[in-house]
Amino acid sequence: MSGTVSRGELLDGFGKLGIKPGSVVLVHSAMRTVGKIDGGAEAVIDALLELVGPSGTLVVPTYTFAHEAESDPIIDPAQDKAEMGIITETARKHPNARRSIAYRHSFAAIGHRAEVITDTDPRLCAFDPRSTFGVMLALNTQVALLGVTYTSCTSHHFGEYLSEVPYRQTIPKQVKVRLPDGTVVPQAMTDYQPKSSGGSYYGTRSPDFNRLGTMLERQVSVSKGFVGNAAVRKFPMRDLIDLTTVEAAKDFNVFRTAEGEVGKLTELDFGQCTMSPKFPDGAGRPNSVQWCVRDLNKLELPG
Repeated sequence: MSGTVSRGELLDGFGKLGIKPGSVVLVHSAMRTVGKIDGGAEAVIDALLELVGPSGTLVVPTYTFAHEAESDPIIDPAQDKAEMGIITETARKHPNARRSIAYRHSFAAIGHRAEVITDTDPRLCAFDPRSTFGVMLALNTQVALLGVTYTSCTSHHFGEYLSEVPYRQTIPKQVKVRLPDGTVVPQAMTDYQPKSSGGSYYGTRSPDFNRLGTMLERQVSVSKGFVGNAAVRKFPMRDLIDLTTVEAAKDFNVFRTAEGEVGKLTELDFGQCTMSPKFPDGAGRPNSVQWCVRDLNKLELPG
């Protein structure tokens, strides 16, 4: 992509989506989709914080998968790297950031509601209504997808949890946590994972969160725009959860592809979509996400 995305363009793009003072905004992101940014990831975070203002809060997923490959994991909120991209890792290191304690699904938050969002009981699954997602739902959190699609939107897992879908389950974990003073203590946690089915997690189906996303877009709940080359979507988490409650009651497979259509995602009609190259997560498993941009020809691929 030619040119550099300026701070003004970041503010304009996010502002047109309706990110306003006082908002609590959960951002899923792929910075590469934006293009070259003047100031890098820090500029993206600063622009979002300026828009939500001192009464608002920026939240990012700081998920860590490395512990899944460890026999005796020590959860270290201060040091565990966020595996959800450079914007999330930069936010985690922000001097005013607070981070929740979780086996995998931790969050970093900056701003007025940061403490209440992150200071949750680590024994609870992050998707429990009393934990992080429940708090964000109560705060009318807005979900923003920067250069990624609904496939990266973990709020759909929250919908699965609340809908008690039969193909996922909570799993107790006995781990250790490193406290701020360096002390390591035992800690019970709860993870939320797919059940094994026929040699794979999902059998002859696979996740397709774009399916619910297109339903949400038909309800005019989704603001759309561009930030640099990245296609961006924003919607209230509450609208998504209300939709999943209705649709999952009809068919719990609404979160997944049709039978026998593993990997076939619902097509979106805004932005141009492509799958990212595969890259290993912290546990060494190859992973790919769906990117969404204004112009695929301007998307600079790794390597």
